[in-house]
Amino acid sequence: MDSKRFVIIGAGAVGCSLAAALAERGLTVAAVASRTEASARRGADLGGAPLAVTDVARAAREGDVVVLSVPDDAIAEVCRAVAAGSGFAKGDVAIHLSGALGSKVLEAARRAGASALSFHPAQTFARPDARLFEDIVVALEGDAEALAVGEELARRLGATPVVLGTEQKVLYHAALCVGCNYVVALADAAVRLLEKAGLEEEALRTYAPLLRATAANIQSVGPARALTGPISRGDVATVKRHLEALDRQAPEMSELYRVAGLWCVETALAKGTITAAQAEALRALLRA
Repeated sequence: MDSKRFVIIGAGAVGCSLAAALAERGLTVAAVASRTEASARRGADLGGAPLAVTDVARAAREGDVVVLSVPDDAIAEVCRAVAAGSGFAKGDVAIHLSGALGSKVLEAARRAGASALSFHPAQTFARPDARLFEDIVVALEGDAEALAVGEELARRLGATPVVLGTEQKVLYHAALCVGCNYVVALADAAVRLLEKAGLEEEALRTYAPLLRATAANIQSVGPARALTGPISRGDVATVKRHLEALDRQAPEMSELYRVAGLWCVETALAKGTITAAQAEALRALLRA
């Protein structure tokens, strides 16, 4: 790994985080490419790279591990552009960071003699931060040669590598979207409801400690045992009052409450805190 020369194509939050993480661990970032010279320079500065350019093929020619940190829809196109500019050579490793796509999208790199790898950190990157790779899982899928590099790289970054089959990637990514993106959307809904309830500027301050404690409970005892609240107790009357209040004061949130509540019923059953009869009463109320 110490002899590898990394090239980062795409200087968004993930690409910049990776550049910084590589540099902090003594690995060589040879070049960073991005759509603008300014963003490429920011990534290069974080990774200690001598070259910052907008020409993706030129950047790729500087290294032997080329990381495409670009949106999913752009991966194949950027890979073809790198290959067309002789950016891949035999023995190189081409990597993309998509959770949903497999290594097949890097076929242009394979034709040029490189091995291909999907390397997806199970993490959320809202801003550049080298520490975000520590103590997470990285999902890998690809060629045998590239998998060996990916496993070593994940461990060097402080992560745990897990190899997935191509057919598992999309479901894996859907799970992470539910567990991360949907949680953010639910948090937004909760804060808006608190604002409607009169807390206004105190809404986020009210909600944030609850979110932190919930996350800690999930990590400590697992999702089912972490469930609390009226559905967990089988409190049909309280759920009915919630729905009545939502219908009157926040009808746009009613359907969200019902859909999420139906899954809470299944979680409460798994926890063992409600009976089958209570579950059926709650389902009937939430579906009404």
